Amino acid sequence: MSDPLQDAVVALVDRHSEHGVTMGAIVDALVADGANEREVELAVWGLIQARHLTPHGFVCRTVRSANGGESRTYEFVLIPWSPALDDQLELDLGQGRGQGQGQAGAAGV
Repeated sequence: MSDPLQDAVVALVDRHSEHGVTMGAIVDALVADGANEREVELAVWGLIQARHLTPHGFVCRTVRSANGGESRTYEFVLIPWSPALDDQLELDLGQGRGQGQGQAGAAGV
């Protein structure tokens, strides 16, 4: 890679390769180093698309509002690209419904 921001993202993910690092932690760290938030986000998505990073799970956080309500937020945990986990990126969400492929389609999700 010749993009310094993408190189910085990959270096950060490499340092946390054993357990992964959340996308939010990547953005926060690089913004603290002076990067633009939106550019970091785009760099992460570009690296996922180019198969340089692999989503390896997610973190769910429950956010409580002042009025007592709750909502959940989710963010990816990323690791360096993994050929063994690459197939999970081929979601094909619009295909196969009603053909026994994908329990989410049967549940109406």
